[in-house]
Amino acid sequence: MSRLVKLLPMAVVMTIALSGAAYGGEKEKWESYKSAFLSRDGRIVDFHQDSCSHSEGQGYGLLLAVAFGDREAFDRMWAWTKSNLRVRTDGLFAWKWGKRLDGRWEIIDHNNATDGDLLIALALLKAADKWGSQAYAKEALPIVQSIRKNLVANWQGRLLLLPSYYGFIKKETLVFNPSYLILPAFRAFAKVDDKTYWDKVWGDSAHFISQSLFGLYGLPADWALATEKGVKLHSEKSVYFGYDAIRVLLHLAGEGGAEAYPKGVREALRLYGQLGYVPTWLDLDRDAIAMSSATAGVYAIYGLTAKRVGQTALAEKLFKEADEKLSKEKENYYSFSLYLLVASEAFFK
Repeated sequence: MSRLVKLLPMAVVMTIALSGAAYGGEKEKWESYKSAFLSRDGRIVDFHQDSCSHSEGQGYGLLLAVAFGDREAFDRMWAWTKSNLRVRTDGLFAWKWGKRLDGRWEIIDHNNATDGDLLIALALLKAADKWGSQAYAKEALPIVQSIRKNLVANWQGRLLLLPSYYGFIKKETLVFNPSYLILPAFRAFAKVDDKTYWDKVWGDSAHFISQSLFGLYGLPADWALATEKGVKLHSEKSVYFGYDAIRVLLHLAGEGGAEAYPKGVREALRLYGQLGYVPTWLDLDRDAIAMSSATAGVYAIYGLTAKRVGQTALAEKLFKEADEKLSKEKENYYSFSLYLLVASEAFFK
């Protein structure tokens, strides 16, 4: 195993501008992303989920705005996020905002989503460094401290982040999502809060990721269970390396070279060579493979992974295919977000 493994509401008019010359360079893609998904009042719109918005989407938008040096977009998104999602008394963010059955646009679920909180805090810290404004850092610190106080469980002597404040401690098991263990965030938090604590969270998170590798290919699961006897697949939620787990590879990209990844990524890349496409998911329980091809964002993460493990030619092929797919995914905010996170190196700059 690798070194790391060891150690205005909807009245806002949305426009889609995702065609032709818009796919020139990274900056043009960012402008296309904003035109497609960023409303005039500052929210990132998920068209695949009834045009709602999530704390995760706001976090991704904020990170990308920093990476592309777009302070106007950053401030617009942050203002909307504060005004509409910061409604809890603990400093965390409600995770879902959208249209209720009575037609009102407001918070749909007051529970938080830990990845959203992590992403927002990380983006604020990066904004403080990017633009030399400690005001952003001052706003980030209470979020970091609230995550530490409310979302970290002590599990058999190790610190493990809960996916949200409520609903994931089940008797003698703890439900967790490996893709919520955002290692670059913990490194950033260690610089502004309790260093010893966040260094331990980083190390323990790396451990839990290493224990969440399953199936023939030894890849991370979308969801897992921490039990007294070890980590298991959470078969009731997902047995896939899929929609969520692909982000684990993105988060590992800044932790080193080839040694940062589980060995299973090489098998996944080899499988792509055999199939001629990247599967939407791999079933880690039955070792089955999806017949459908993954989205542009997944292709981009595969490309980044190939690059990090030294397979340069394969990386270029995957990046090219990701670019081609992106032009056809006009309403997929999640895929476009992953694509741009790779292209901009937003987690690692």
